Amino acid sequence: MNKNNAFGLLRYYAAFCVMYLHFTGYMRTLIPNEFGKITAFRSIVDFYQPTIILFSISGFLISASLERSGLDIKSFVTKRVLRIFPDLWISMIVYLIVLFTIVPDYFDISVVRWGFIQGIGFAYTPSCMKGFATGSINGPLWFVTVLLQLYVMVFVFKFITQNSSSVTLYTIVCVVLTIFNYLSLIISGAMGETASKILERCFLPYAIWFFIGVFFQTCGLYEKICVRKIVFLLIPIHAIMRISGLGDVGYYTGTITGIITASLTIVAAMTLPKIKFNVDLTYGIYLYHWLFLNIIIHFEEYEKLSWISCLILYTVMTLIFAYIFRIEMLSRFFTSIKKKSIDFLHK
Repeated sequence: MNKNNAFGLLRYYAAFCVMYLHFTGYMRTLIPNEFGKITAFRSIVDFYQPTIILFSISGFLISASLERSGLDIKSFVTKRVLRIFPDLWISMIVYLIVLFTIVPDYFDISVVRWGFIQGIGFAYTPSCMKGFATGSINGPLWFVTVLLQLYVMVFVFKFITQNSSSVTLYTIVCVVLTIFNYLSLIISGAMGETASKILERCFLPYAIWFFIGVFFQTCGLYEKICVRKIVFLLIPIHAIMRISGLGDVGYYTGTITGIITASLTIVAAMTLPKIKFNVDLTYGIYLYHWLFLNIIIHFEEYEKLSWISCLILYTVMTLIFAYIFRIEMLSRFFTSIKKKSIDFLHK
């Protein structure tokens, strides 16, 4: 795979758009006199649905990783655990400390259950926190729950198909996964609350967008000039569907516009000039932005400051925490582990 790509830039774009979608989702309700302006901003950051961008990038990169290292399950699991869980566990500790400092009276024994469930990668809110601010301790973590399932899915698929790069096979799988997305939309309306929550955290409705990234990487579609031209020609179709809403239906977001967004993400990453980032804060942004959304809502800062000032405060604090706990603390943790391993080997 050509390393001169713009995946880093697109990941940052998507991470910021996700946090701004969450911010505007609450603020346009809490500040009704600013509804128009906030909704206009929201429509911009949601034009190319950012979670779909992240799914597509993840699919492409995990497929490339499997191509480099082979279908070694031990290596695969180790890399995924080290990529996901240390950050997650640190963020959980940070959330506990900050929230206990702010609202100690909310805490009860349900926090222990939360620690076990979320600690293994399942999005969960303790019952004691359902009355606090947004009603969710860290709403976006459903993405991590789904992503872990998709990692398992792609490994099993590549193992069963012996890492096939058949365009026909991948096309058939994409058609099947597209149908699953539409079926999820249909059945979700008839589901109860518990069943709906299970479906939200199941990989099947979202698999098509993740698999688009796998498809492009495995079959080398991103290298084919004709494919690039076709994807770019789909941009006006995407724009018409997003603006008019015609045919833009599906589970979570429009299925077709999601497929176009996922495809365009990969092509854009391989077409745009490479921009190198010395640090990757995107996972940290994803983990910590909800903390400050809860704080802003709890203290009703939106009534004291303009929504733009709240947005700036929200962004700055998220970046600070993402840097401190995603880069500084985590790097020290791994440095310490490496040093202890070296010392042990020399005993």
